[in-house]
Order: sequence, then structure tokens, then C-alpha cells
Amino acid sequence: MAHKYQKGSAFERELKKKLENHGFAVIRSAGSHGVDLVAGKKGKKPIVIECKSTSKDKYYIPNEDVEKLLEFSETFDGIPYIALKINRKCLFINPYLLTSAGKNYALDYEKLCPIALDIKDVAEDSVQKKLDSEI
Repeated sequence: MAHKYQKGSAFERELKKKLENHGFAVIRSAGSHGVDLVAGKKGKKPIVIECKSTSKDKYYIPNEDVEKLLEFSETFDGIPYIALKINRKCLFINPYLLTSAGKNYALDYEKLCPIALDIKDVAEDSVQKKLDSEI
């Protein structure tokens, strides 16, 4: 279990640094208090991120984790993302596009690739404006 936590926190720190390199100010909420990262940049809505990491082709995220992300992002007036490190790639997923399968959301690499964004997409103004209009 400790290895799983270390792997997850390492991904959070890695993603924090990448977002900072794209000009964001980022706060990491260690210990999973509902969301993992909140990133802001002048002139943009805040980005609220729940980070997950897996070495498999599929990851199951509990409904409760997605609900916490959505609730926090709505309260904070931010744009929610699930950042999933899968197959050595980081995919940013709009949780509003997911469908629950019982107690969990099944995040399947092959199904996510067409709808996922990468960090460059998230950092660009054009994609940000498009997402702002969708939410």
C-alpha cells in the first residue's frame, strides 16, 4: 500500500512541476482531501485535478472520488479534470464525459484516448475557452 501511495504522490509532484512550467501557480493537497491539485493562471478559470496512476490498461475510480472532484470544482468555480497516468502517458479527462458502471467509473485507455487532452491542450487558451463554454 505504501508503494501505491508513493507512486501516486510522485505523479502529483511531477504533474505540479509540469503545470508550473506552463505558467500555472499550483497547490498540491497532500493526503487526498477531495482533490489533489488546484492550478491557476491569470485570466483563466482554475483547474481542479484528481490524479490517478496505473501500470495497467484500465483503472477503476470510485464514484465518490469523482463526486468530490465535481463538488469541489463547482464550489471553487473551476474546471475539473481526472489526470490519469496510464501506459506512460498523462491523459486529462473531463469527468462530465464519463459514465459510472456501478460503484466505479472504468477508465479504459483505448476508450479514453479519443476524448482525453494532454497537458499542452489544457495549458492552451483556445482549449480552455472551449471548455469554459461547455461547462
